[in-house]
Amino acid sequence: MRVRAFSSCAGLLLSLARPAFSETQPPSVWYRASEACPNGAQFLDKLAENSRHARLAQAGDHIDFVVTLVADGKQTVGRLERQTDAGIVAIRELHDATCEQVAEALALSLGLALTPGHVSSEPGVEKLAGASAAVVDATPSANTEAAPEPPLATPLPTATAAVSPSPAPTVPREDAPKSGPHWSLGLGLGPMIGITTHPLPRGELFVDWKPAFSRALPNLSLRGSVVGSLGSSETAIGPVQRWILAGRAEACPVGWLSGRLDLRPCLAFELGATGASGGSGTGVDDRSLWAAPAAQLRLAVALSPDWLWLEASGGALVPLIRNEIFSGSQSLYRDAPVVFHAGLAISLRLP
Repeated sequence: MRVRAFSSCAGLLLSLARPAFSETQPPSVWYRASEACPNGAQFLDKLAENSRHARLAQAGDHIDFVVTLVADGKQTVGRLERQTDAGIVAIRELHDATCEQVAEALALSLGLALTPGHVSSEPGVEKLAGASAAVVDATPSANTEAAPEPPLATPLPTATAAVSPSPAPTVPREDAPKSGPHWSLGLGLGPMIGITTHPLPRGELFVDWKPAFSRALPNLSLRGSVVGSLGSSETAIGPVQRWILAGRAEACPVGWLSGRLDLRPCLAFELGATGASGGSGTGVDDRSLWAAPAAQLRLAVALSPDWLWLEASGGALVPLIRNEIFSGSQSLYRDAPVVFHAGLAISLRLP
């Protein structure tokens, strides 16, 4: 269970700050939770068997503990609060993906605070301690156990008292691509196979835009680029130079993002011109239209710093016009029905 909590000092304060409640009457717990979370009775059932029994607070009761569980669909924030004899509010705050796991952790913390004679933390608590403090401004969506929250018998002061002599260390989050709209500029190089008798060098200068639409296509990526190929290959009449210059429009409607990785299948279309030329006396000198739909797969990795990205790609083009190179009436070669290309690119994400 991946939980972030206040440092172990907060848990120790909960367990050592002893009875503001009566030994003869079970301590009262004011319980507030979202609909997706366990109700108050289910929460109290999770208390350890060796801890004191607790009861749900009703309107007008003295409040010993306040338990809050808020689930917003992405994560759950849980908070356990209690007032000590010295008037200091001890707080433990937990975060996790599921409300059930946060409720289990808070019940364990509350159980330790209610266990008579408890001094040291149990092994299960160590997994929750030692992580960073996190402050979340969250309001529970529903109070599942009682009417509107009553005023506490003893006002709880603002939790500004330090529960640890020094700030808890911050646990860095895993670096991830920015979720908002952004632009990137990049340059790529690689081979192109199927245009001439040998692989043809291919270069690309591109501008990438990720609009980050919130609902329909949250991971959409659009790219416009200028692509060019230039090279020569041996034929029956000697070397013949071939070139392609085109504009390319590309759309990647979906993407799989994980940390610093970005994997996308893409569809594209290239439109431009192509030509071939040979030495003097070969009779090879002509140009024609270049038009080709394409599909490719792109994998990008964020370098350090994360505004610099390295990209590997591979795909195929289908020339709508298959050019055939002649010297007089002699056919030298013809474009393949499917042309393959691969490449590496470096891109710079703009602020």
